[in-house]
Amino acid sequence: MDEDQISEQKRTTGNPTTRRNFLIKTAAVGGCFLSQGLGGVSMSASLNDARPLGPIPNKSSKNDATHGFGVNSQILVLTQSISRDINPRATTWTYISEILHRVGLFFEQVNPVQLPTLVNRTNSIIVLAGDLQLTTDQQAIIASLVENGSSLVGIGGTSGLDKVFGIDGKHPLAEGWMKVTKTNHPVTKGLRSSLHVFGGYAVTTSKTTSLADLVSGKQGAKGSAIVENKFGDGRTILLAPDLIFSIVHIQQGLPVLQDGQPAPDGSAPLDDGELKAEDGCVLDWQRDRSPVEPEGDFAFLEPISDELREIILRSIFHVASQQGITLPILWYWPRELKAVGQISHDSDGNDAAKAEAMLEVMNSYKLKSTWCILTPGYPKEFYHKLKEQGFEIALHYDARTGGENTSWSKKNFILQHEWLMKEAGLERIISNKNHYTRWENRLDVLRWCQEVGVKSDQTRGPSKKGTIGFPLGGSQPYFPIDDEAEIPHMLNVLEVNLITQDLVVVCPAEYGRQFVDSVLRHHGVAHFLFHPAHIQKPNVAEALFDLVDYGRKQGLEWWTNEQIYQWEMLRRKVTVKFDSNKLTLQSEKKFSEATLLFLKPQQESPLIHINNQPVQSKDWNLYGFEFDAVTMDLEGEVKVQIE
Repeated sequence: MDEDQISEQKRTTGNPTTRRNFLIKTAAVGGCFLSQGLGGVSMSASLNDARPLGPIPNKSSKNDATHGFGVNSQILVLTQSISRDINPRATTWTYISEILHRVGLFFEQVNPVQLPTLVNRTNSIIVLAGDLQLTTDQQAIIASLVENGSSLVGIGGTSGLDKVFGIDGKHPLAEGWMKVTKTNHPVTKGLRSSLHVFGGYAVTTSKTTSLADLVSGKQGAKGSAIVENKFGDGRTILLAPDLIFSIVHIQQGLPVLQDGQPAPDGSAPLDDGELKAEDGCVLDWQRDRSPVEPEGDFAFLEPISDELREIILRSIFHVASQQGITLPILWYWPRELKAVGQISHDSDGNDAAKAEAMLEVMNSYKLKSTWCILTPGYPKEFYHKLKEQGFEIALHYDARTGGENTSWSKKNFILQHEWLMKEAGLERIISNKNHYTRWENRLDVLRWCQEVGVKSDQTRGPSKKGTIGFPLGGSQPYFPIDDEAEIPHMLNVLEVNLITQDLVVVCPAEYGRQFVDSVLRHHGVAHFLFHPAHIQKPNVAEALFDLVDYGRKQGLEWWTNEQIYQWEMLRRKVTVKFDSNKLTLQSEKKFSEATLLFLKPQQESPLIHINNQPVQSKDWNLYGFEFDAVTMDLEGEVKVQIE
């Protein structure tokens, strides 16, 4: 839905409290999500834009049987527009699409009213995104599909299917922590974080298998958090807490309108009178941090939102494996990389001599990095040098200095963006990081980025030692959802979280390796900031070298923010059509050294043919599940057959 359509929608809906206008609005929301595809990006074929993994849904009729991005996929995702008056968390549930797109799964998105057309889709995996308001007939169709061999994964509630999930009772949950009880189960094995969750339910069950319990906060809700059940010939997994809302809530945080509460141990004095990203943090100082060597001080070492994502993915992989479904996945990174890293520099102080020293260090390590430029910037010849040598020039939006043009406002963001474009001779600026991680409200700066064409933000991270790590989500880059809008929609701005600033200066150098290890476990981005202002201080350059060298030895490459964005956009342009044991991939642009993973339902690997030629696969483990991996160049139409 474009801006004109949205304006017309606002004009025609009128009084939002009437039943007729509520129905009009909810229908529009559903149509908006289905037509845009929920990938957080536009449908343009330009490299600077992208669409979700899969074809553009046909928006000519809201009565089409299915919408999605893997035509005839066995994964069916049910979403639904629900009024905030019924459930204030419901506006985030369509974020399931972004979660699945990021991992590279292909699926179809289905509105519950379309369920009668799917009664013959046996051996499917049905994902309920939220505690949906299903009719009795819709519940009966899902129950029948599961009873006849399909699987069901519920997130954030039972959607009225208590019997199918094997649930005896449930209690609303405000906030809690999941505690794994089945440590060897594929869905819960090896999880390390505190598993902090918000919303959904704690459930009770007498006949099913509980994989995790709920340790609640002040509300006192107790019971099971993750439950597995057999129903007829099918299998169900209920993720009772609202994991979708929890992921969005941790990533996007609270509106920053005042200082956050400081850490009790004095390690994070957030009450410094300056509004910044971590002032909106919703995590807990005691339960969500872990000790980091060598000092044993506490930091957000484990990326909680990454693990919540993985629980959803593991649930899908598990039921697929039990059903014998060979799920294809387009791997996160090229060349079979485990993860990528990013080094960024903020030009605070704008000391040209120190900038030259930093550039010399980066070139000696054969590293390309992202330079975030703060007004009034460096001499113009330095920008020419950065461009000639393949470095990225990004904006370092200054809303901290407090001058007429350096205070928090959309006007000043646009002004500084235009200044850097002209000063550095740039045709476009791909990314931004706010000076001192300044942040106000909740989504404002992301909306500003989208408006001026900045494609990625890297602000969300720590400014204090006690918030180092993953205080605002995990290592996975993500597109945010504007769930505050009248019609919720995805924002076309890729967020790449910051882990820490300046090893040695802010925290011991030894922290670096431990955070790289966390990122490698979750296959995301290890983003570290090194200011040119500190590069000549004792041991800083050595710490940078050790970090980079360690990452490389562990199978990680160091990229610029622009490279991260561009690769993700290429992934999002790949579409797929399923036909029994065959699938056809379509890539608009050449996609070099991409890796396709195929879930192994059995120990023996299948025979894989690419464009009628047999190919050799290699073993691959993702989140504890075994896959076959094939690396190839994708261009145009590629036919895959699995036997």
